[in-house]
Amino acid sequence: MLWAAVWLIFHACLRPIWSAHDRWLLLSGLILSYNLFVIWRNLPANHRHGEATLLPALGPGNALTLVRGLCIGLLAGFLFGPWPSGALAWLIVLLYTLTDVADYFDGFLARRANHVTELGGVLDMEFDGLGTLVVILLAVSFGQLPRWYLALGLARYLFVFGLWVRRRLGRPLHDMAPSVHRRVFAGLQMGFLSVVLWPILPRPMAVIAGTLFALATGLSFVRDWFVASGRLDPTNFRYRQVQQLLYRAFALALPLMWRPLLFIAMISIFRAAPLPVPAAWQSLLGEWGIPAPSLFAFLIALVGFTATPLVGLGILPRVLAVALTLPIGFDMATRGLMADNALALISIVMVQLFGPGPFALWPAEQRFMFQRLGER
Repeated sequence: MLWAAVWLIFHACLRPIWSAHDRWLLLSGLILSYNLFVIWRNLPANHRHGEATLLPALGPGNALTLVRGLCIGLLAGFLFGPWPSGALAWLIVLLYTLTDVADYFDGFLARRANHVTELGGVLDMEFDGLGTLVVILLAVSFGQLPRWYLALGLARYLFVFGLWVRRRLGRPLHDMAPSVHRRVFAGLQMGFLSVVLWPILPRPMAVIAGTLFALATGLSFVRDWFVASGRLDPTNFRYRQVQQLLYRAFALALPLMWRPLLFIAMISIFRAAPLPVPAAWQSLLGEWGIPAPSLFAFLIALVGFTATPLVGLGILPRVLAVALTLPIGFDMATRGLMADNALALISIVMVQLFGPGPFALWPAEQRFMFQRLGER
């Protein structure tokens, strides 16, 4: 009843400002109905792991997960239509950002309340996959991402379907080995999808960053499929050797190259031209009542000048790499795709994916990347 009320109120607010409101009503209603079906079907799993007694309430973690399901349904209503402009475009961004924030905190609330259930795990996976698919469909239809990116949105469903086929054929299935990097890559992928629909994000920036994040996430899916189907044994000595070799290359050796290259690329960006404000930002600043875009550009440049040497030294590198997307994006929106801003973008994405490597002075955010909120 609560979902239906929000759905109808949302449509009533949308009707005067969005010509495709009827299509929105149909699509969002279908996805919300599917999400409710998933919840209803899995209610018998509302018990703690290792117990059989049903809990009398859903708990705060599952309640926040239901907020995710609601936001995904509202977001899906904008599929197969034109990219809205103005405040409506930012509403789409807000809906998916809310799903990301809820995804980060729902497990924390469940652990704090001692209410970790199998239901919560199922809903988390279902809404992760559906939310990823919906936002990728939107980004592809709006022209922000290439069509091949749909394969990543379908990856989880193809993976589950493949497991179902093997089970039906009586073929063996193997447990997937625990992987910290799997969760890190998935989290960074979701973080990227939170900003890919920003109307001010240059398309080349979205394609380059999206390709790197997709490769990391996609290869993780491929590895998991080989393990689940028995083609790959994670305890095999040769596999562990290859794994260690890849780790040393991407997490230890290559970061020593990305950090200096980022420093050189950012110097080239700042020497190329003063950092102007792109036209899309100028109109947005005008709507927000900020009359001095030059001051705004100065602040963005200051962020770049400050964050660049700190990332190079390995001081909060993953956090400040995110801050560097602002000056890089501004430069790409004004000068277009150039060798220096492309190199700077690739460098910060690689630092986010694999960390700063050795000789980093203060990578304080590392433990938050590999440890879930509220876990000891």
